[in-house]
Amino acid sequence: MNKQFFIWGTVVLGVAFLVAGLLLVWLGYHQQGHIVEELRNENLTVQDPRVLLTYEGARAPEGAEVPMVTIDNAELADAQARVIRTHTLGITGGKTYSEMDREDPARATYITSLTLQTTLHQAHLGFEITQFVMGVGVAFAGFGAYTLVIGLPLVRKVIALK
Repeated sequence: MNKQFFIWGTVVLGVAFLVAGLLLVWLGYHQQGHIVEELRNENLTVQDPRVLLTYEGARAPEGAEVPMVTIDNAELADAQARVIRTHTLGITGGKTYSEMDREDPARATYITSLTLQTTLHQAHLGFEITQFVMGVGVAFAGFGAYTLVIGLPLVRKVIALK
């Protein structure tokens, strides 16, 4: 086989992985910004759910000051969903939707709560997926750089030995 084929093949492989990796990092970062923007557009400014979860029933005792935060990251979205669930179960006496009687007026509250929880959990999952995509992108870019910096000289050495 032609020696140039192996050299150019190594270059193409390295560049392809490098470009794909950088593209994945950019796409993950871009999507994460989109998730933050969408959460901020909802203007979910609430008492810090991380603090509320330290109290029984996720409610601060009277007189306790809990700072206000805007839900705009994975940690806050997940914590707020857990606060909503805690409050909802307090309203329903610990019963889930399927455990309540059909006539129970708390069923509507439970469904509304479930919608909010699901939305917040989806935002949290979106953050986690974008971090994974960016991690894979860094790995791809690293492999591409390794191929160009280490692999290409090795291929040239091997070809020169023949």
